[in-house]
Order: sequence, then C-alpha cells, then structure tokens
Amino acid sequence: MIAAIRSEWIKLSTIRVTWILAIVAVAFPLVVALLTAALAEDLSGETLAGVITGTTVVSGMLLGVVASNGITGEFSHQTIRPTFAAMPDRWRPLLAKPIVHVGLAAVLTATVVGVSWVAGRLIAGDSTSEDLEGTGAALIGVVLLAIGLTLLGYGLGLLIRNTPATICVLLLWPLIAEGLIAGLLTAVGAEGATKWLPYSAGISMAVVDVGGGDDTLSRVGGGIYFFVWVLAILAFGLYTAKRRDA
Repeated sequence: MIAAIRSEWIKLSTIRVTWILAIVAVAFPLVVALLTAALAEDLSGETLAGVITGTTVVSGMLLGVVASNGITGEFSHQTIRPTFAAMPDRWRPLLAKPIVHVGLAAVLTATVVGVSWVAGRLIAGDSTSEDLEGTGAALIGVVLLAIGLTLLGYGLGLLIRNTPATICVLLLWPLIAEGLIAGLLTAVGAEGATKWLPYSAGISMAVVDVGGGDDTLSRVGGGIYFFVWVLAILAFGLYTAKRRDA
C-alpha cells in the first residue's frame, strides 16, 4: 500500500494543473483575510473567521476539482490500465489515490486557515484567544468540508469518468442546482426541507453562527449528513470502478 501511495503522489505532484489550483486555493483565502485585517476597522474575531471560512470554501471546491481531475484524467488518457495491470488488486490504487488527495486537502486548508487567522489577528492588533473559543469550530469545520469535497470530487470522477462533466456536476450542484431547488421548495411552502440538501447541510460546518431551529441542521448534524452523502457516492464509485472495465 505504501508503494501505491507513493506512486499516486508522484502522479499528483507532476501534473501542472495540480500546482496551479493548489496555489490559488492557498493564496485566495490568505490574501483576502490579510487585506480585510489591514483595511477593516475594529475587526472582530467572528468577522475575520467568517471571511476565512467563506473564502476557504472556494479552496475546498478547487481541491475537489484536483481530486476529480486526478482520476478522470487517468480514464481519459487510459493510464489507469497499466496501473491496474501492475496492481491487479484494484483496491490498492483506488484507495491510495483518495488518501493522497485527502492528505493534500487537509494540509493545505489547515495551513491556510491557521496562517490566515493568526496573521489576520496580528495585523488587526487584537488577541486571538477569546475569539478563537467561539470561532474555532467553524475554522475546523471548513477543513472538514474541504476534505469532504475532495472525496466527493473523487467519487464523482469514478462514476462519470469524464473531466468536464465531473467538474460541472461538482461545481454547478452547490452553486446553481441547490439554489434553484431551495427556491422551489420555498415557493411551495416547504422551506424547512432545504436543510436536507447535501451541500447546504455540509456548509453548516463552516458557518461561524450556525443558528438553530427546525429550518437548519446543527454544525455536527449537518456535517454527518453531508459525509453520509459523500461516502455513499464514494462507495458506489469504488464499487463501479472495481467491477467495470478500465
């Protein structure tokens, strides 16, 4: 398994688009957070955390694109065939790839969240200790969300096997489809059902003030519900990849 993980890391690190998207995923939240801290007056920890989590969600989506491209590119260029030929037990490469991508997503998002928070509070000239107690859950939640989006991108890639189509589903579902569905549910008086939309539930992990009530899931509940969907898609993708021809 170690050899398979090492092989997948070589594949991931030698693709140019990986580095481009990784740089954007790190730079975007960091630059926005630092500019906010430098230009805003009386910046509270809650506001800064909201900026960090809001921008890091974009980073998570970009890392999901990296994961989806990592597997769909193998199918489109037929490089998955020699991989399966070298490792007839398909579970090894199929599980090694998400391990590498999840590791990358966790390290990058945790680093950018931590650096953005500490640097932003230092620039704002305030202490982080009091605010961190109330916002730490959201900062951790956005890292978990990025990991979930990475696994989702990989699972969708296994199922669809086409890079543009997979990226469209990964990005358009949260950006457009869930908004339209939520609007329709609200129009028919079923706005309480919107909390069961997968991405809306997952994003609750990264919201500083989640709120409460019957119309929203809690941070933990939303995260669990989101990961149930992600793991179901991932499991189905792994099953089909194990059974289908490469």
